[in-house]
Amino acid sequence: MAEPPPTLLQKVLTVDRKLSHYLHSKFHTYLPIFFLLILEISADFRFSFPISLSLLFALPLPSLLPFFSSLLLGLLLDIAAVGLVKILFRRPRPPYNHLSSMSTPVSADHFSFPSGHSSRVSFVAALVFLYKEVMEVAAVEVREKGGVFGSWVGEDGKLVDVVMVGVCVWAVVTAVSRVLLGRHYFFDVFAGFCLGVIEGVFAFRVLRFEDFLRLVDKTVE
Repeated sequence: MAEPPPTLLQKVLTVDRKLSHYLHSKFHTYLPIFFLLILEISADFRFSFPISLSLLFALPLPSLLPFFSSLLLGLLLDIAAVGLVKILFRRPRPPYNHLSSMSTPVSADHFSFPSGHSSRVSFVAALVFLYKEVMEVAAVEVREKGGVFGSWVGEDGKLVDVVMVGVCVWAVVTAVSRVLLGRHYFFDVFAGFCLGVIEGVFAFRVLRFEDFLRLVDKTVE
């Protein structure tokens, strides 16, 4: 009896596996392994969340509170959403992934779809883009206060543009590195990147401390 023809999903996954293995085997030597691992650490929740929390207290500017509230709450949303999807789909990581160099603090990290690092970096990049006007106001406040940080801002206000470009480049390079490092298939990274952008828009519109406190006040009343 002849085997049934492969479904569309099976065809897509086959192409995904072949493309991912080609990209990994062809280009992973172009970047030093330590650079790829640095990118991996920079997008790890155990690094990004404490750093974001530290920046909240290091930059006590009221104008930045909406950004940091969306950032912190969004990072929590991201790790929960990615973990849930990983457990639901349970797609194994590529067979050429070196588990010895990979930290898996929770069981969901053993699965590949979607890429949590990709969703995290695209979430941060999307949020920085959406909060550009807020950051420009904060930059003016820092410049008016003077001091070391004030001298960094400059009069032309280009610092915010530099930060935006830097974050976007970091996000794209980190996402690509997940395939080159062999941690994920290409489609895992693409799906994670799209998920992060959606989370960024949601966090920008919904996840803010002031909205949460306002809801609590209404509940108490």
